[in-house]
Amino acid sequence: MSDNVPEKTFPKEEIIFHRGDQGNDAYLIQSGNVEISTDQGGKKVVIANLGAGEVFGELALISQQARSATATATEETRVLVITRDRLHAAIDRADPLLQTLLRGNLGRFIWTQRFMLQHAAPQSSGTSLESQAQREEEVEADIQRGIKSQEFELYYQPIIDIREGRIAGFEALMRWMHPDKGAVSPSEFIPVAEATGQIVPMGCWALEEALNALKHFQEVVNDHEHPPLFMSVNVSGRQLLEMDEIERLGEVLKASGVDPEYIKLEITESLLVDDPMNAAVSLQELRNKGVRLAIDDFGTGYSSLSYLHLFPLDTLKIDRSFVSDMVRDPRRERIVRAISRLARDLELNIIAEGVENQEELESLNRFECDFVQGFFMARPQTEDAVAELLASRPTFPKP
Repeated sequence: MSDNVPEKTFPKEEIIFHRGDQGNDAYLIQSGNVEISTDQGGKKVVIANLGAGEVFGELALISQQARSATATATEETRVLVITRDRLHAAIDRADPLLQTLLRGNLGRFIWTQRFMLQHAAPQSSGTSLESQAQREEEVEADIQRGIKSQEFELYYQPIIDIREGRIAGFEALMRWMHPDKGAVSPSEFIPVAEATGQIVPMGCWALEEALNALKHFQEVVNDHEHPPLFMSVNVSGRQLLEMDEIERLGEVLKASGVDPEYIKLEITESLLVDDPMNAAVSLQELRNKGVRLAIDDFGTGYSSLSYLHLFPLDTLKIDRSFVSDMVRDPRRERIVRAISRLARDLELNIIAEGVENQEELESLNRFECDFVQGFFMARPQTEDAVAELLASRPTFPKP
């Protein structure tokens, strides 16, 4: 590197940048040590410790987005400062093929890193990153064995038309019954499956199973007047990183024989925010196949409202964290009201999750929500249990 690259020295314990800061510079460590960390649940999670010869801060520089973690000098540290202009000038001078490969792979790496940061578990002072990694390796091996042993299954939670008090559709939810541990929480195995890429075959399997179940449910209600049911299935960001995976989803949709109008694919908000342009292209490819698209857990990530118009969405799902206790917490109620108004302005229909009582149901009706789901209405059930429920022609509480 040429001699005109500026140097800077940070004393021990100085914070070089905070999570959320604008990324204007990257750094090459000449000497010293830098700790990269984030905050989860009020506790610091150390992501990495970097030493001489390592670079940090480059992802925000390239993506032109906010810092995804905090960098702290854990001893006196001397760095070379790489400015945005210098970095982009070097990239622009590269061969066009190398530019494409570099930007494409860095984009995927940025997405993966942010996903890992969002799902990093808060660590107690007695838990090391090494033991956490060992635990994740054990879960990964267990998942692989579970896939081969067909231990995963889908449960279906009814989604209720709020004004009619009837089932309008279902959300497919993955469950894992471990032979030794019993029921394993999705919060434990889904992040590991995402990080390792196992979620891709699991996601294709889940879509195929859910569509077969939808055909079964449609047959049950076919003997009496009932509007067509829909099925919501979660799609991982990993499945949208490559066009080949999107085509594979399209093949599953076509082979199912289900009218795509009654298939709703749920996308997490973090995917849309982390890589909006790539997400817009991927989602339009899916929308061209005739399916409906929903943004899940809206408001729980780092939302950028300016991006929403880019996406061909049909549905906005209000996260249970806002619905819960909103009748006793005016701040939550105002958030739900604002999200509902936004959805109406964007001509999206609204599903509210986590409904637990009649008061919440009545409030959501006032806010013009279209559908609700939650334990107050119905719990997730097996395919056979849902078929029996549909055959009984159930009715549900109305506002």
